[in-house]
Amino acid sequence: MTEQERQEIKAKLIELGFWGDTEQGDPVADHRDSQTLQERLGRLLANDVTLASTGFSIDSPAQGVEVVKGRSVYPLATADSYPETICLAALALPEFLRQHPECAAK
Repeated sequence: MTEQERQEIKAKLIELGFWGDTEQGDPVADHRDSQTLQERLGRLLANDVTLASTGFSIDSPAQGVEVVKGRSVYPLATADSYPETICLAALALPEFLRQHPECAAK
């Protein structure tokens, strides 16, 4: 991912209200900041829904994030690093929740 792409993603996170415009850190590049972002995303989900990240494997170096509700698993985003994946998941989550309102927090 290029620096310009990272800046565009961060700007979109700010626009969506997931990251403050004066908030320190960079969830697109920093692991701890992306964990903070994941915690914020988790608060948008119903109690019986989780946001799970899948690790790197021999078959695929990509990291994924999925929404899990019971036995249903909905892939949300995939990228080459945890921070990038969480940020892409944040961008996809609002649309996902529109399509699956049963997964949203009340």
